[in-house]
Amino acid sequence: MSKRVLIIGATGRTGHLLAEQALGRGLGVSALVRRPEALGELQSRLSAVQGDVLDPAAVSRAVAGHDAVLCALGPGRGSPPTLCSEGTRNLLSAMEAQGVRRLVCITGALIGHPREHLGWLYRRMRSALGAAIQDRQLQEQLILRSGLDWTLVRPPRLDNGPARGSWRVGEDISLGAMAHINRADLASFMLQQLDNPTLIRRGVAIAY
Repeated sequence: MSKRVLIIGATGRTGHLLAEQALGRGLGVSALVRRPEALGELQSRLSAVQGDVLDPAAVSRAVAGHDAVLCALGPGRGSPPTLCSEGTRNLLSAMEAQGVRRLVCITGALIGHPREHLGWLYRRMRSALGAAIQDRQLQEQLILRSGLDWTLVRPPRLDNGPARGSWRVGEDISLGAMAHINRADLASFMLQQLDNPTLIRRGVAIAY
């Protein structure tokens, strides 16, 4: 049987690529979405679980029967200020209750990458956006404190170019002002972690 993965945030640009690539790898793919029609042509190719990540019952229903969760949750226009932390709290509770251990989650270089490895632009942005990233910081803290087999992925600026197939990854890589990663490669890296035990319980940055 193919591995079954649940994608949180599949209607976003990175989450959409995650779903496409997971399907291309022959995985069984489900997505928790408020509006299944927002998946576009993917709706007919995966299992859409209609619900809100802020609804614990919907999250529990979505998590059931999966081997791993890929989380690309991110705020959109009109999202509540605690979307990422509260949604992740519900996700962690559901995974722990149902014995689904593997979690690969995107946060961001501004959230958890060591300050000394950030270039001046990212250091300035972290200072300027202090209040705006509190929700993301709490999201990371919740994951770090969980007993799951998690991997935190902390990209810098995201672009929409084609996949290159190569990147830098590490807990201490330097991220200068021009650091970026294309969403297609970010999605590919996340999927690779499903079969890679070396980054379990580690948070890494990824960039070209």
